[in-house]
Amino acid sequence: MLLSILVLAACSRDRGAPTAGSGPLKIRVGSYNVAILGEAKEARVGTMAVMAKIAAGFDLMAMQEVGSNGSTASDEACEKAMKAFVARVDEVAGGDVFSYVRGNQYAFVYRNDRLQVKSSKLYDGPQKFTYPPLVAFFQVLGRPLDFAMLTVHTRPKLAEAEVPEIAAVMDETSVALGEPDVICAGDFNADGSYYAEGPGPGLAGFASGGFLTVIPNDADTTVASASLAYDRMELSSSMAGDYDGSWGVLRPAESFDLAAVEGTGTEPERSAGTERALSDHYPIWAEFTTTSDRD
Repeated sequence: MLLSILVLAACSRDRGAPTAGSGPLKIRVGSYNVAILGEAKEARVGTMAVMAKIAAGFDLMAMQEVGSNGSTASDEACEKAMKAFVARVDEVAGGDVFSYVRGNQYAFVYRNDRLQVKSSKLYDGPQKFTYPPLVAFFQVLGRPLDFAMLTVHTRPKLAEAEVPEIAAVMDETSVALGEPDVICAGDFNADGSYYAEGPGPGLAGFASGGFLTVIPNDADTTVASASLAYDRMELSSSMAGDYDGSWGVLRPAESFDLAAVEGTGTEPERSAGTERALSDHYPIWAEFTTTSDRD
């Protein structure tokens, strides 16, 4: 069963078709588990200011836990949260340059002067997930590179079953769209007691000949004291020539002043001014060249 594609809830602005060769030479693609982006977090002005700065640093950022961490928030609540968040990101960017597509607890926030969404939908194929991934098809404006992207949040206790299914969904997406280039980024929960990640740099469940693991097994993507690579980015092998080898884990305290970040939880004074008040995860990222489409 191949997945079909239809447009989900979206906020976009048509910039018109740029001339060939006028687009960005590279794009930075990120992913961030935002730890329940809803009314409570939206009310924390200092926290949202830093999170908006984080998003503004990417050309495309996948988000998990929009509204809830289990797809339980209403569609209206999730849409309201995303509109408010993207408005803040635009304030940082200095113009109406960011748009989004979303479904359930997921969203893609992207620069509409650099990327165009051809289509998007929630995955409805045969692979089983607690929270079905969001799939979108992107074109870099003014450049030949296009690619499909998925974002996913596995259920921790089911990660052993759900993580290998991601590889199958990436393959299905490639066939359905007729597009070899596929990225999947999100909170895989692919480490610790939840998932046996394997001994090497590549993530278990993704064949080395068919996929490229960007965020290696020894990365640390959470604010916990233990080193855990829960957040991941996997590429189809066809993207090896587009990926420029640059990747990272963004630690907000190293890049932003967190003094005004409000605390959270039952003892907010203990987390105020800390990375934990933003999220229990760090954003991850990788960079891609756009001047050719090497699939």
